[in-house]
Amino acid sequence: MKIKNMAVIALFLPAFCLAQDNHNALPYSLLDDPFFSESSLTISLRNYWKYLKEDAANPKNVHAAWGQGIGLDYKSGYFADIIGFDLSYYGAVKLGASDYFDTRGILYKAGQENKKGNAQGFSKFGQRYVKLKLSDGAVKSALHGGWESLPNFGVVNTSRRLSPITYLGWNGVAQLGAVGLRTAWVSGSLDRSSPQKMHFKTNSGQDIDHIATGEIFYHGDRVKLNYAVGESDGYLRRQQLFLSGNVTPHLSVGGQFYLTRALETYRSMPAPRRDFDRSAHHYALEMTWKKDKLRSRWGVAWTRAEKENAVGFYPRHMSRHSFGNFISLASAGDDYMRDKELMVATMTDYRFTPTLLAGVAVNAGTIRYQGLNIHSGEASLYGRWSPADPALKNLSVWVMCGPGWSYKNVRRTPVLQHGDYRRSHTLSGEVIIDYRFKLL
Repeated sequence: MKIKNMAVIALFLPAFCLAQDNHNALPYSLLDDPFFSESSLTISLRNYWKYLKEDAANPKNVHAAWGQGIGLDYKSGYFADIIGFDLSYYGAVKLGASDYFDTRGILYKAGQENKKGNAQGFSKFGQRYVKLKLSDGAVKSALHGGWESLPNFGVVNTSRRLSPITYLGWNGVAQLGAVGLRTAWVSGSLDRSSPQKMHFKTNSGQDIDHIATGEIFYHGDRVKLNYAVGESDGYLRRQQLFLSGNVTPHLSVGGQFYLTRALETYRSMPAPRRDFDRSAHHYALEMTWKKDKLRSRWGVAWTRAEKENAVGFYPRHMSRHSFGNFISLASAGDDYMRDKELMVATMTDYRFTPTLLAGVAVNAGTIRYQGLNIHSGEASLYGRWSPADPALKNLSVWVMCGPGWSYKNVRRTPVLQHGDYRRSHTLSGEVIIDYRFKLL
């Protein structure tokens, strides 16, 4: 971690502790203002190990990274019931890495080559934004400006390893009952494994000025609907519709529809840099059954992403250095979203005790290429343990591992040999230990 940031944290914590200890000694009008009295400070600790062994595009490679992260999240109240600010610090310490560690999104790559010697920890203030409460009556509305994570916000999203992806820009929300409107304009990002501000870029490395998105939603007791549009300036334009509802107390169903169109900057890229030629669509239907200690989620999806003389692909993200809002069960790596690919998936688990949940996740997909049915898939066991001791109520341990199978490829296009495709195999795993507690 950088010394200067650690020094800030060292000063930051005692200041809050001193404020609490001297509550009665400071002026009533200052400490009892909601800006201070409704503030909070939370510490989160995360230990993350992520592993992949694969031979799809190269000889067998191992991609592995292991790190320890810390997050400090301060949220103020509102001064004069109008203005406040939030500030989040994230640090990461390298515990281990292999070559190709950068694909795991855990450690900072401090060099051009993806070699384990370039794996480092990082330190950054990932979130720092001003928040304005515009109204708090029947219509609730707010405006934020600065660096902020944007989970499931229009066509963008936040992914987290040891820290979350955060975006620079502004966003606003207005809500009346179950109906709401959200909009955002962002011009850069801090990646989940980097302290460096990044411009959004095309697949060929050109800068993209901004990403803009808007969303209207209805979140009722039985039905939820989200419709969003967005554009990465001159590059990609996207529409998406999420719909889910409760059919019975135990059964819910839903669908997701993603429509993405190439704009001028995208179409002008060389063909090898394009995931698809003109447009790409992804359609997903899902069903979730919950009863007592059993939960089972099932999904089926279909992708259309034409590309001349190659296998096209639906891109989840609106640019490089951004993360797309993509909640389909087909979101595993680069699989299951190829042109004309049909996939099925399930995540089924059982809560054996109040503290222990375990289950199985299976994905399988198939495409047709030059007269061949080409299959890929994976099967994993997973479990989560959360201790019952009240002192450890915010501790959880997540474990997931399992094998997979796919095909040898060059830029996702199958490599054929003697009239058949060449098979590849994977082995993946991850362990995540989370613990969080409040100081204020």
